[in-house]
Amino acid sequence: MSKIKTFLNSEIQSLKSSVGKLEYLSWWLLRIMMIVAIFVKYKELGPEFSMTVLNLVLNTLSCFAITLMRLILIPKKYISRIPYRCQTWLNILVFFASFLGHAFNFIHDAMSWDKLMHLLTGLLFVFIGNELVNVFIRPDDKMSPLLRTFTAFGFSNIAIVAWEIFEFFVDYYWPQSNNQAYNVTPERDPWFQAIFGMGAQNENQWAVFDTCVDMTCAFVTSILGAVVLIVWLYKKEKKQEAPALEKEAVAA
Repeated sequence: MSKIKTFLNSEIQSLKSSVGKLEYLSWWLLRIMMIVAIFVKYKELGPEFSMTVLNLVLNTLSCFAITLMRLILIPKKYISRIPYRCQTWLNILVFFASFLGHAFNFIHDAMSWDKLMHLLTGLLFVFIGNELVNVFIRPDDKMSPLLRTFTAFGFSNIAIVAWEIFEFFVDYYWPQSNNQAYNVTPERDPWFQAIFGMGAQNENQWAVFDTCVDMTCAFVTSILGAVVLIVWLYKKEKKQEAPALEKEAVAA
């Protein structure tokens, strides 16, 4: 019992050191909003099986992802050290992609909403990658901003490709998933046809083109995220070095 209490106390301390009070409050606000959205959509769509409701349920679970991973996978040393800050980045994606996308139907009603989500995903994956670097280094170890950014950028691109491979197979073999590759039309996405012309009218081609464009969108913003990250890391490094330099000057 004492071991459990000690573990929970350490988790609470880790949470407090990683996430601010308002940030943590936003987690629960989104969780409540998602739960309410599930019931509203279920009532609206009836008892029949609904991909929208399933998407909302799965995305609501993802709002608890980091906490559940750290609590359930205690023996897995590295996974249990995933920073709580990753949950905030995931929550931003859930809010735009699921709460607005599925609960408010933006993914169908707003032109090119899916592409906007991939632009956002590429950006946020870089910051998630930056947090995950801490899992594999000792707390006192230092890592150059360039190397940390390069690692975070690499994670972002691996995650982008992995997700798009998954999404392609879902689009191609399970059209009932109602994913964007089967919803793109020249009327809804005129810019899409302007790029690819009339050759992308076939449904199977849509799945391929959609995957390629999604990857491109995410890759472009991952570059932007890497630029923002390296500038921020260099500024952070200089701020941390300033007190040490002042002490050396006084000592001299």
